[in-house]
Amino acid sequence: MTMPSFTYAVKNLILSLLICLLPISACTVAPVCNRDEVHETLPEKFSSSDRQAEEKPLAWEESFPSSVLSADVKILMQENFELQAARARVDQAAAAFGIVRADRLPYLEANANFDRTREKEDEPDGTTTTRNTIAFSATLSWELDIWGRLKARQAAAKLTLLEKQAHVDQIALDLETLLVESWITHHGARRLKQVLDKQQGTNRQYLTLTELRLAQGQGSALDVLQQRGRLVTTAGSLPGVDDKRLRSANTYAVLMGRLPNGMDLVEDVWPVIEPLKTITSPRRLLEDRPDLRASFLALEAADHQVAAAIADRLPRLSISATVEQSGRSLARLGDGSIYQLAGGVLAPIFDAGRLKAKAAQRKAEALEALATLEQAMRVAVREVEDALVREHSLFEKLRLLQSEITIARHTVRKATLCYVNGQETFLTVLTALSKQQTLQQEEITLEQDLLINRGYLLKALGAKWNP
Repeated sequence: MTMPSFTYAVKNLILSLLICLLPISACTVAPVCNRDEVHETLPEKFSSSDRQAEEKPLAWEESFPSSVLSADVKILMQENFELQAARARVDQAAAAFGIVRADRLPYLEANANFDRTREKEDEPDGTTTTRNTIAFSATLSWELDIWGRLKARQAAAKLTLLEKQAHVDQIALDLETLLVESWITHHGARRLKQVLDKQQGTNRQYLTLTELRLAQGQGSALDVLQQRGRLVTTAGSLPGVDDKRLRSANTYAVLMGRLPNGMDLVEDVWPVIEPLKTITSPRRLLEDRPDLRASFLALEAADHQVAAAIADRLPRLSISATVEQSGRSLARLGDGSIYQLAGGVLAPIFDAGRLKAKAAQRKAEALEALATLEQAMRVAVREVEDALVREHSLFEKLRLLQSEITIARHTVRKATLCYVNGQETFLTVLTALSKQQTLQQEEITLEQDLLINRGYLLKALGAKWNP
């Protein structure tokens, strides 16, 4: 038999086995739990929100409309090393899935041998005989997945791969939130420094005024000392502001995959946000939040592992076929032919309860995954509720603070006028000025807290940067 005829025989053998065994391999009796009811445990509406729920997911760029920040988010997704490590774990899971998937398919192995034997006969003339043997063989082996054991393991590996991908999405969301928080902190510190510099200029003007009145015999040395003290107090706030500004810039650089260099970020527009008019429903959290999606996929993977462990206790059926052609040369290949078809059954008879304990272990792991998911869903709802409550509180505090700042400005002007006219002491002016400057600093801090909380709210809802 020639080489083409050998290949033809192998192909026919493989095709016959596939046609006969495919219906058997599709059978499955391994039970897999249905977890559709998990979604029903989430409420239909957040209790802390009277806003209309809608199915359209929220977007970060609606609250932070900065082209610079949007561009940096894209760089973070590409250059951050923590994300690169997470994507490598996805590649590992993909390779593991490929290995498990291959277990369900027939395994074909080919082998080629060349044997040269030289024999010397025990005769006076010492005749030597040389024999050459060329052999080609192919073996096809296949475990028939009659109980769905391999199918369940393949499904579990695929779900684990999807779980790893969801973890990447969650890491990306966490880093995105940290990037926005660093951006807010940096620009908040920059704005606070600008306000402090302006307050320093105002304090110097008042110091000049008090020194002039002292020179004219209308003021007192105490007024001058008090104003100098206020000038030093304001200057004492600057180092802490610079520290926060530079450290947030360093954090920002590392998130972008760069080494920190102590440089400021590009100056950008400070966003002004309004209360959210719409918000998604809690039922969308399982779809929108990557961490909940990962927990749900882990639960489904555990359910398939349970099915595989149950099937491990049942007999296994395997089949193999071998074709071998041999001859003294390539032209005589086929002089010797071997065709072998074999089947086997492997059944666990006594294993001291190992397989039963393995199935019980898998069931306990599934129960753990279910409890973890249920707890994660409740924590997710709490995070959204907390962010909504805090946002309402911060908006109300900001409204009252702005009214208080307006009153403080009028108070400073009135007290200054009275002091110049000799109707009040400089202590009244200093008290009013100190109050106004403190409120101005609190306003920036409050606006910063409001923006950071908005980021936490968007993260809790699983919002993406853009639709």
